[in-house]
Amino acid sequence: MSSTNVVINRAPQTSEPLYAWFIVAIATVCLAMGFGANIVISVFAKPFEDEFGWLRADTSMAYTMNAIGAGAGGILWGGLSDLVSPKRIGVLGAIALSAGLIAMRWQSELWSLYLVSFLMGAFGFATLFTPMVALTGRWFSTRKGLAIGIVTAGGALGQGAVPYVAGLIITQASWRDAAVWLGIAYLVILLPLVLMLWVPAEAGITAPDKQPSNANLWGIPQRISIPWLAFASVFCCICMAVPLVHLVPLGIAAGCSAQTAAGFLFSAMIAAVFGRLFFGWLADRVGGLTAYALSCFAQTAVVFWFTQTSNVATLFTLSILFGFGFADVMTCLLICAREAAPMRLSGTAMATVSTTAWIGMGIGSYQAGFFYDLNGTYVLSYGNAAAAGVVNLLIVFALALYRWSRTSATARYSRLRVLAPKRA
Repeated sequence: MSSTNVVINRAPQTSEPLYAWFIVAIATVCLAMGFGANIVISVFAKPFEDEFGWLRADTSMAYTMNAIGAGAGGILWGGLSDLVSPKRIGVLGAIALSAGLIAMRWQSELWSLYLVSFLMGAFGFATLFTPMVALTGRWFSTRKGLAIGIVTAGGALGQGAVPYVAGLIITQASWRDAAVWLGIAYLVILLPLVLMLWVPAEAGITAPDKQPSNANLWGIPQRISIPWLAFASVFCCICMAVPLVHLVPLGIAAGCSAQTAAGFLFSAMIAAVFGRLFFGWLADRVGGLTAYALSCFAQTAVVFWFTQTSNVATLFTLSILFGFGFADVMTCLLICAREAAPMRLSGTAMATVSTTAWIGMGIGSYQAGFFYDLNGTYVLSYGNAAAAGVVNLLIVFALALYRWSRTSATARYSRLRVLAPKRA
């Protein structure tokens, strides 16, 4: 097979082609496994503590390193996804995630755990996340929000399913066996899937006789809107990361069994699947920014209350409510980035926003572990998460106000230009 990009031509049409939904299915599985690999460290935290005596902040730093790697790699691979076939990038991701999980079996030092986590983020997850979402967006015109919602819903499912499966293996064997078996499964499942990715003809390089367009759906320059979104995403993901990484440890600290605590995370991710579908559908109707604000409000309103109860039923209820809200945040954030940037820069825009989001994830995870070790309780950790969520909402409100003022001014100017000749 030729190493050049394979391009499938499609005639202009209003309905989405059947192969577009096949791309959605592939991207959904890829993101499920990518997100699952990121969060599996939460299940290894207790075995690491028992075997090596590592503090909660020590283990949380592994997730932070993964997030830093995902952020750094996201800029590179997201930008390349505008120029290079996602298939080539995806093959690297499948191999990197598989090798990284297997390599965890032999680590016994914190530095090696951090190195493996960083490489898995930079060369594993980052090669799947933005390229897959950007590719999905290129295949759709009328139902882009729903399609991206389905794909990112796979991420939520993976964040629940992969740690749960890892926990079962650890219970029956050991954490080292779990790392090896997961690594093998990743290679066997992911590699054939990424080899079936294709790029639509419309996503090709702009013809030499045409100037590249900077038009976008927001009507304001992307040099303003994308940095604004990126800044908001840092605080958004500080709020999000705390329960994602520390919900299982919080449940154990509240007196629940390890399997029950893992059930909190799993129930949150099941709810997140439905949440991402709903908010993806909603974004197609009210716009990405409005849907993003609503989902941010949902996660912010719930997050602190995890620390105010030890009742199992209440913790399950909070997990479901948080899951429905939090999972849609990244879906809507990526839709916003896609709407605020021209089509030719969609991968770069999504990569920029997701990179700063991963920085926020790393900060949120580490601060939660740090303050738990300092105080022996998660109250301050989750309180910081709620405060970050409020800051994010204020930034989003300011962006919406700026966008409204700019578009209103443009509309008034256009009306004046139309009326001017008549007055003359």
